Amino acid sequence: MDANHWRELYRAALLELDLNKLRERVKAADEAIRVRVSFDGEIPIDERIALRDAMNALNVLKRARR
Repeated sequence: MDANHWRELYRAALLELDLNKLRERVKAADEAIRVRVSFDGEIPIDERIALRDAMNALNVLKRARR
């Protein structure tokens, strides 16, 4: 998987305006981030920070749509 794939899916979730599609976008981004995090030893520190921040933002989106 491309190292930037999670960023594309995360950006799509953040920019999704259709609440019916938001759940799918958040789920896809969350899964891609978890896959990327599984390569922990190979990820630079700045990307690890970005991944953590992205997960936090997705958690906010998850809570907001309830």
